[in-house]
Amino acid sequence: MPANLTADFLKARNEFRAAKDRHDKLVALEKMLATIPKHKGTDHMQADIKRRIAKLKEETQGKSSHRKGPQLDHIEREGAGQVVLLGPPNSGKSSLLAALTNAHPEVAEYPYSTVLPLPGMMRFEDVPIQLVDLPPMSAEYSESWLYSLVRQADLCLLTLDGSLQAEELANTVEEIILLLEEHHIRLVRRKEITEEEMRVRDVPCRIVLTRGDLGDLASRVEELSDLFPVIVTSPIDRTGLDALREGVFVALNVIRVYTKLPGKPADMVEPYVLPVGSTALDAVRMVHRDFVDRLKYIRVWGSGRFDGQQVPSTHLLADRDIIEIHLS
Repeated sequence: MPANLTADFLKARNEFRAAKDRHDKLVALEKMLATIPKHKGTDHMQADIKRRIAKLKEETQGKSSHRKGPQLDHIEREGAGQVVLLGPPNSGKSSLLAALTNAHPEVAEYPYSTVLPLPGMMRFEDVPIQLVDLPPMSAEYSESWLYSLVRQADLCLLTLDGSLQAEELANTVEEIILLLEEHHIRLVRRKEITEEEMRVRDVPCRIVLTRGDLGDLASRVEELSDLFPVIVTSPIDRTGLDALREGVFVALNVIRVYTKLPGKPADMVEPYVLPVGSTALDAVRMVHRDFVDRLKYIRVWGSGRFDGQQVPSTHLLADRDIIEIHLS
C-alpha cells in the first residue's frame, strides 16, 4: 500500500535530517508522528518514528541526570503550593503557563512539543504559586517520570481543549484518571485524611477548559462538573485567567497571615501562607521556631470579635488575619 506522505510530513522529515542536537531532532520526530498518514501502509514507519522518539527521550533523561539541577522526576517546590498542568496533547497547557507566569514554554500547533517539565511562578494577589507544565499524557505514550511529579503536587489542573465535544472530553478525563490510578494516584475534588494504604496518593484536581474564546461552553462544563470543578479560560483573550488564579488559591486550601510589631503598622506585603485550620501558635512557629519557647501572648486582628484582642495559642486563624507576637 502506498504511503501517500503529506507535504507537512516531508517538511518535518527534512527538519529532522537537518537537526543538530537531541532537542531539535525530538521536535522534528514529534512533528513527523503527528503528520504521517495513519493507515497500514505507514505502520512500519510509525513504529520506527516512535522507537526513535523513545530512544532520544531516554538519552535526554540520561544526560540530564548527570547535570547539576533538579531531576526530571522532582521539581523543587516554591511559593504557596506546587500545581501541575496535566493533559492530553494540544490541550493548551503551555499557552496557559505562558499567560499566567513569566515562563517561556515552546507553544506549537503540533502535539508533544513539551518534552521536559517547565516551572513558572503565578501570583494570586500577594501570593506566589508555582505552576509546572508537564509533557502530554495519553494512553499512547506518557513519560515514566511524569507520574512522580503528579504524585508530589499539591493540586492538578487537568487542562483540556474546550473546542472538543463533551463526550470526547469526558472520555479523555476518564482515560487520564485510569492512567494515574495504575500508578497509585487518585484525582479527587478535595483531599481528605484517610487510613487507606499510604501508597495511594490523593491529588486535588480542577478541570481547566481552554479556548473559551470560541463561544459558549456551558454544555461541556455541565458534563464535566460531575467529575471535578471546571474553570473556563482562554490565554488568547485572557478570559477566565483571574478566576483560575483565585480557583487555584482556594483549591490549595491555604490562608494568608500577616504580622505586625507592637505599635507599628502591619506588614501587608509578604504574608505567611499556612494550611486552613492553622492556629495562632502555628503562625508563631512559622515566623520563627525559637519564638514558641519565648511566647508571652498573641494579639489578632481580623477574625477575632475585637481587633487586637489577645487570643489563646489554639485560636484558629482565618485568611488575611494579622498577628502581633509578644515575647517574654
